Amino acid sequence: MHAAVPKLKLEEICGVNRSSCLVETPSGYAIIQPDMMPQDGARVLVAAFGRLQFAVVEGGALITEDGESIEGEALEDVNVVGVVTFFLNGAGTFTDENPVL
Repeated sequence: MHAAVPKLKLEEICGVNRSSCLVETPSGYAIIQPDMMPQDGARVLVAAFGRLQFAVVEGGALITEDGESIEGEALEDVNVVGVVTFFLNGAGTFTDENPVL
């Protein structure tokens, strides 16, 4: 008889807590920590210009996925939803062009 294999829990693997949010992305999900203070180099989810998008904190600016820099007065129109702690991609996103590393 084999011993039961314990089930993996998202809370244990990713360190999520009560304030964590799960956001659907085109390739899977992102875990967002709204109570975490973003540091330089952190990936964040922002509400900007009528849509949600991911950006990276670089000094006093946010660099969006399409390479656009949001800085200065334009930052007044941006709401940082939270810091991205993990991206969870569906198995279908791993192809020969995008292998599992």
